[in-house]
Amino acid sequence: MKDILLFIHHNNRALIGTVVGIVLGYLHWYYFACYWGTYPLSAECWINCAYGGVIGGFVMCLFKETKHIR
Repeated sequence: MKDILLFIHHNNRALIGTVVGIVLGYLHWYYFACYWGTYPLSAECWINCAYGGVIGGFVMCLFKETKHIR
């Protein structure tokens, strides 16, 4: 359990970005789904959620962590 909490502590930015990306991917599928054609993001819910999670994690990793000096 201690290892899992340590992993979450060290990777909290990427995990938050992944969760937000999954939610946004689901919302994209729910509201803008296109069930015909070859548009890959709208065919299946899990594809949108997977793409959203990966992109959300990558985007959150781009931002630098700020150190607060007391």
